[in-house]
Formats: sequence, C-alpha cells, structure tokens
Amino acid sequence: MELKILADVGLVGFPNAGKSTLLSVITSAKPKIADYEFTTLKPNPGIVEYRDFQSFVMADIPGIIEGAAEGKGLGHYFLRHIERNATLLFLIPADSKDISQEYAILLDELRRYNPELLHKERLIAISKCDMLDDELMDEMKKELDVDFKGTSYMFISSVAQMGIMELKDKLWQMLND
Repeated sequence: MELKILADVGLVGFPNAGKSTLLSVITSAKPKIADYEFTTLKPNPGIVEYRDFQSFVMADIPGIIEGAAEGKGLGHYFLRHIERNATLLFLIPADSKDISQEYAILLDELRRYNPELLHKERLIAISKCDMLDDELMDEMKKELDVDFKGTSYMFISSVAQMGIMELKDKLWQMLND
C-alpha cells in the first residue's frame, strides 16, 4: 500500500526554488525553510484561502533533481506525490543559470517517471523576482516568451509579496475552468 498526497496544486521545482517559502506565505502551513538542499523531505500540504471564503489545497513537493526518474535523490518517493495533483506549479528561481533549461529538465523527469504527468495543467512561476529590476525582467520576458511557447508563466516573490494575489487568481482560474 502506498500513500500519495492529494492536492489541487502541486509545487514542482529543484531544491531551494522557494517552494516552502511560497507555501508558508500563501497558506497557514509552517514548513521547514532553510538555505540548503532537501530541507523538505516529505510533502507539506496547505490550504490557500481565496476570495469569498473559497479555498484550494496546495502541496509543497520535495525538490526534484536531474535523475529523479531513475530514483536519484529519493526521486521515486518524491515524484509519486505529483500524480495526485490536478495542476502543477513549477517554481524556478530568477537567479537560475538557465530558466528554460531547468524547466526542460523538470518536464523530462516527469515524462520519464510517468508520461501522463505531462497532460496536467501547468503554470511556471519565476520566483525570487525581487532580485530583478524592471529592465532585466523585461529582457527575461522576451526570452521566456520564445522559450516557453504558450505555457503561461509569471514573476513572483514570496518574501516581497509580489505577484502573490495574481498567482492565486491564475491558479483558481486553472482549477475551475
């Protein structure tokens, strides 16, 4: 018997992408947050309070690394929790060396683990955007518009509370379409 977490939105990303911080900001969950990889070792669910007393469940999934589909870094243990999420929110930090490449690696790990996961609705959130000025963000948008080819993305900062309500609105819309 295998227990898998059930959530409306699953947070997917590499270790230290800001998943636990986002969960702590938009829910009352209190996940462990630290500046080292694999702080989160088991999924943490939280209830996102939305407008008009509505809510949805978001789960912080432990960080996925390259090779997770083959079991590297407890990959199978972590990936199995993604199967029961309706929507996937990919968190990629703004200071990543290559945002598009990081997203491609995450998608490939999901595909190799279970190709059905690629049929789930997904949204990309570029986290830690409080580190970017407007000019740099505009340059990144031009590149991401080409690289993501129709996949929705947005810039957020959990710490600075930037784009958080817009993120909730978008997720609510995705869950209810």
